[in-house]
Amino acid sequence: MTKRPMAPMLALFLMLLMTLLTPRLFALGEAGPSDTDEIKKAWPTEGAKGELFHEVAGQLRCPTCTGLSVLESDARFSQQIKEIVLEQVESGRSKDDILKYFTQRYGAWILRSPPAQGFNIVAWALPIAILVLGPPAVWFFVWRRRRTVSTIGVRPTSDILREMDIRLAELRR
Repeated sequence: MTKRPMAPMLALFLMLLMTLLTPRLFALGEAGPSDTDEIKKAWPTEGAKGELFHEVAGQLRCPTCTGLSVLESDARFSQQIKEIVLEQVESGRSKDDILKYFTQRYGAWILRSPPAQGFNIVAWALPIAILVLGPPAVWFFVWRRRRTVSTIGVRPTSDILREMDIRLAELRR
């Protein structure tokens, strides 16, 4: 009986174990509350404080998710931000004060929509300018030139009809 080396089998076993456990280990680092009822109970939904909480958390971008607000995300970092928002709402701070706190701490990128001031005004003004000035610009540069270009080298209809009448008269003779 030949003796098989244990190293390849041990390596295969470790790779299988890592394949099964790695996703679970990564999930532990990002997961929020595991119970959906716990998520619903954790954040206020009713009253003025609940409305303010949802309004502010909905305007903050989740730092770890793509395209989600802090309110929509269950990532650990979003949970921490929601806790801070809740603390500030319960302490009586206004929406503007809370948003200012987060922009000072994380920068303007934390907001889901850029503030309409400074250089960010371009992000608001450019689409409006394109909608207002775009159609007249297209008309000016495309349709206006098209009309003048299409008439070059074309004879008037009356000249063509007169020439056809002359040729028909010649053919009938």
